[in-house]
Amino acid sequence: MKVTTVSVVLSNTTRAFDKKYTYSVPEKLSEQVFRGCRVLVPFGNGELIKEGFVMETNPLVFEEKPITYKEIKEILEPYPLLTNDSIQLLDWMKRRYICTYFDIIKCMLPPGISVKTVKNIRIDTLNQKEFKKTGLNKVLSILTYCGGECEYGELRSLCNIKGFKAAIDELCQSGTVILEESYEQKVNAKTVKAVSLARPASEIVEELENNRIKRIQHVKVLEILLENEIVSVSDIQRFAGVTASVLNTLSKHGYISYKSLEIKRNPLKDKQYAKTEPLPPTEDQANTLMFLKKQLDSRTFQETLLHGITGSGKTEVYLQLISHCFELGKKAILLVPEISLTPQMVERFVSRFGNRVAVIHSKLSLGERFDQWKLIRDGKVDVVVGARSAVFAPVENLGLIVIDEEHESSYKSESLPRYNAKEVAQKRCEINDCLLVYGSATPSIETYYNTETGKIQLLEMKNRPKTAILPKVELVDMRLELENGNKTPFSSRLVEELQKNRENNQQSILFLNRRGFSTFVICRDCGYTMKCPDCSIALTYHSKTKRLICHYCGFTVQNPSTCPSCKSENIRYFGIGTQKIEEEVSKLITEASVIRMDMDTVGYKNAHEEILNRFKNENINIMVGTQMIAKGHDFPNVTLVGVLAADGMLNTGDYRASERTFQLLTQVSGRAGRGDIGGRVIIQTYNTDEYSIIAACNHDFCRFYRQEIMIRKRLDYPPFTNIAVITFTGIRDRGVFEASKSIKPLLSKVCPKDTLILGPSRSPIPKIASKYRWRLVIKEKDVELLIDRLTETADKFWRNNKDKDVSMSIDINPYNML
Repeated sequence: MKVTTVSVVLSNTTRAFDKKYTYSVPEKLSEQVFRGCRVLVPFGNGELIKEGFVMETNPLVFEEKPITYKEIKEILEPYPLLTNDSIQLLDWMKRRYICTYFDIIKCMLPPGISVKTVKNIRIDTLNQKEFKKTGLNKVLSILTYCGGECEYGELRSLCNIKGFKAAIDELCQSGTVILEESYEQKVNAKTVKAVSLARPASEIVEELENNRIKRIQHVKVLEILLENEIVSVSDIQRFAGVTASVLNTLSKHGYISYKSLEIKRNPLKDKQYAKTEPLPPTEDQANTLMFLKKQLDSRTFQETLLHGITGSGKTEVYLQLISHCFELGKKAILLVPEISLTPQMVERFVSRFGNRVAVIHSKLSLGERFDQWKLIRDGKVDVVVGARSAVFAPVENLGLIVIDEEHESSYKSESLPRYNAKEVAQKRCEINDCLLVYGSATPSIETYYNTETGKIQLLEMKNRPKTAILPKVELVDMRLELENGNKTPFSSRLVEELQKNRENNQQSILFLNRRGFSTFVICRDCGYTMKCPDCSIALTYHSKTKRLICHYCGFTVQNPSTCPSCKSENIRYFGIGTQKIEEEVSKLITEASVIRMDMDTVGYKNAHEEILNRFKNENINIMVGTQMIAKGHDFPNVTLVGVLAADGMLNTGDYRASERTFQLLTQVSGRAGRGDIGGRVIIQTYNTDEYSIIAACNHDFCRFYRQEIMIRKRLDYPPFTNIAVITFTGIRDRGVFEASKSIKPLLSKVCPKDTLILGPSRSPIPKIASKYRWRLVIKEKDVELLIDRLTETADKFWRNNKDKDVSMSIDINPYNML
């Protein structure tokens, strides 16, 4: 006897149920089930219907009596939602990031696509009975009041009786009511009502020629449909000048039929991009392209770092390499680190490749993301441009993944699953035997180290195209400014250069990696600092709303006029943010136009693009912003960049602080002088001896790398070891501490003796959103051993943890140690 079975993983399950379950496939569905498709299956003793995904299909032959499995109930789509390489990726990611299958599946599918069960209860009018139980009669009375039917949850709240489920079960068994289940998802393909011919075109032509159709309105409609296979109802009414009743008459007499026409929600529909052609490559670009094309031609998994200085033309290399990828019949993915970079990169790609480009990032609407994902899945585009989540795009026949600005921390997810898009891209390229290219002017220490060990090939582009040269960098010691009586955030040299740029109608960028009006509010008499009541963090003052805001949990309160502690009126702002800089520079350079770009100004859809376009097209004098203005942007008229408080990024307690300082300073400096006019950069600091700042001033990555790698080796930091952070959170401080304390002996028992286990200790930010935080830090050279031991320990914790208010998360090689 032959039976087809499938292994299924379930949606929305706890870790205890996170495994593959075997179901049999009813004969009527046997031709429709595929690996990766989404199904509905019964689960548990209560036969609860759950959403699941088919991981494998297994035809089984039984010699004797077959094993009985539960049957899948329904296949939700006629096509797989997960590709074959996505399913391979699932197993690897589940182990690597110590998470559940569904944690990963949520990353792979567009948001809003998950299925919700809708239960509806209605009275069967043909099978009415009388009941003695008050509860049953109350249910029937309310159902009758609701018109004979009601949604299950709404009916339960209206009845408000004990034993509601039992009452419904009894009414169902008696046949008095019928419980119906249906399934819906938030986002579907968008459709409009349309019409098409219901008869062969030859018959319609014959009737028109023989004047059998008398009314001109009918003739107009049919003539349009003879030239167009299907037309939306709104369009045909407009172009034929007819009403809905005309269409209904034609439908009634069998001339036309109504259909649903799927339309695409295109995030680029209102954008007009001029077509561009490949630029003649510079010598650097030509050599780089020749090497990369050979790698692409080999159709094998390879990794290459393209280390090109800012403005060296890396994007043009990406474009021409992807074009070659198309020639090989392959497709590509380009990852960019920030949403703010996406509009500019999309413009470059759509201008070159037209409608062969799809876009994925978090600022798209649910419908737009669904339609872009569907275009990719249906094979209708050849290249995907997007932020971190685009690494999961369902691209078949993948030949190339490019990771631009590969050093960026935004490629690392800070929420479950805590994946690194670079690692996922690496695994995906390995599965598909394709090329992975990392691009950066300031590569991460780990990536560059891998080029020295031979794991990754290194290519370098050391020159800017044409006559453009790297900007001149000037370091200003703010201690001397203070000595000379200057207490403003702007040095005299920076003010002088800003004024000169405005007079010459050239643009400037001011960079400060801190948003808001001021860092915090403090009482000058008693020292009281305004802090978030739910987080261990100072509140930031925003002058536009005159409110203090927590940037971790969103708590907000009006700025007090007196100190809440001592009632003193001497409570003032301390520190400075981008909002304050915007205000101050407008006062300083009175005739200058100023625009700001930070998380507070880009909270709505397309805000990034609007601000960048305004700055460029309106030739606004000065842009003030945080790190989102530091990378990737190409503004030919920007000739001056000013960096305020360059050393403010150093004292964060994170071993990557110097690396991030060097990267940000180099990247923001690279925004100057990208056109025909030379650029200048002024970096203000109180720490003129810091090696990362000096190296950034000299555009000297190698000098910085040698110093940094020596420190990392001496202190045993990545890339010489792996760091895992286990964070415990909960509403009771003592309970969180006890949980973190209990895990250490479990780890010590399974880890080698040379594994370093530090803690438990309070997290650097000990409380966020009313939840206390404790952590353990583990250092271990062998990452595979570390993953195995952490998984084993985590399973024991999740199995034995009695305090359900305490949760645990694991992050291996985190980018943020706070």
